[in-house]
Amino acid sequence: LLLKYAKGVGLTEETLRSSFPKTTAIGQAYPSYWARLALSQNRAAGAAACAVNFPAWGEMCRRLWKALGDDSSAFGYDGTDDEGLAFVKFFATPIDTLEEMAASVIDEEGVSYEDIVDHVRLLQEYEVLFWDAIFNVE
Repeated sequence: LLLKYAKGVGLTEETLRSSFPKTTAIGQAYPSYWARLALSQNRAAGAAACAVNFPAWGEMCRRLWKALGDDSSAFGYDGTDDEGLAFVKFFATPIDTLEEMAASVIDEEGVSYEDIVDHVRLLQEYEVLFWDAIFNVE
């Protein structure tokens, strides 16, 4: 899905590969922290972070998907069902039971708000750094 989307916005696979070395350490903090949570089996923090982040991410993707797929736009897509928009469309679709799934994991892990709040906050901050780093890739 991502490669089709990249092609749709004028990026080739070669361009994507050649951009990787320019990614900064700041841009890697977000995926690195996700890996840290996974390796430490901190499922509750990951679940809580998803419950906080995915609705905002999904709404942004929904707005982007609608704008890019608008037939009156000059973006070159053939409506919202254009396969080049499948990546954005995937994330634009809400996860109906996300909060319940996150709550279930948090309950199973038996953790408190205090146990996970810093992890969720850090992930939010690292995500901002990630997008800033992506935006600033030369």
